[in-house]
Amino acid sequence: MSTFSFHLSDFVFVWWALLYEALPFVALGALMSGLLERCVSRETVVRFFPQNRLLGIAASACIGLVFPMCECGVVPVVRRLVTKGVPASCAVTYMLASPIINPLVILSTAIAFRNKGQWTVVGLRLGLGFLVAAVLGIVVWRLLGEENLMLGEASGSHGETPCHEHQPRGNVVLDALTTAAEDFLQIGATLVVGAALAAVINSGFSRTAMEPFAGNPWAAVSGMSLLAIALNLCSEADAFVAASFYAFPLAAKMAFLVLGPMVDVKLLLMYSTVFRPRAIVTISGITIGLIWILCVTGYAWMPAVSTVGVR
Repeated sequence: MSTFSFHLSDFVFVWWALLYEALPFVALGALMSGLLERCVSRETVVRFFPQNRLLGIAASACIGLVFPMCECGVVPVVRRLVTKGVPASCAVTYMLASPIINPLVILSTAIAFRNKGQWTVVGLRLGLGFLVAAVLGIVVWRLLGEENLMLGEASGSHGETPCHEHQPRGNVVLDALTTAAEDFLQIGATLVVGAALAAVINSGFSRTAMEPFAGNPWAAVSGMSLLAIALNLCSEADAFVAASFYAFPLAAKMAFLVLGPMVDVKLLLMYSTVFRPRAIVTISGITIGLIWILCVTGYAWMPAVSTVGVR
């Protein structure tokens, strides 16, 4: 008996359901990012960083609650923060944590996992995101050396990335909407592809066919980690894709939810405009390894949640 049976009607139903739930959050996130980019100066953000380094790293992981940024927008912001005097360790912590620890992602995660232990999922995602970002901040501070982290002209005139880099043109509303529209088109395109892949898996493979793979910690966590890196999904929408993998336990889904906003293909390309190659390898390698270990062991310590959902 075949384990794969594709039905177009099932695929369209699952794909449209994912897009229907996720796209409003992508639009809202793009609008918020555009307003922040146009209306909030980098100097304002700098005031939120404490002088004590450990306290600064811890606070940096939570600043996304006040200044939420998507993965695409936060990289050029980090470059500007460092040139305005923010320690690189704090900037890296903010860069990794902000796409997870922010109000919109909390809300979208809670809605995506409604009736599926939503607040357990939200709490674990925030907790793991904070832990990984803070550990990487300490690694940058104590091991990498902050003076060896950034490219020589990372905050200067070259190596600019186009995302969120808009000079004020006088019209606040127009500038904000222009930035928001660019973000929505870029993020929306990746969401369409990611949702389609999730729909193929969920509509084509039976749950019983995926259970042996999902029940193996090494295979499931590794597979979900690779998906997170390859799909380039926005953190404001990835929870809807993760929630659709009904056969996978929470530990495997958490690898997708935490790793994707920190390391994926588009982020690695953007990191190359800010960080030295050694720093990119170290930051991404430790991030992937730490999340993999936490989620593999999570099969033993993470609670089970309901897998209720519409197929």
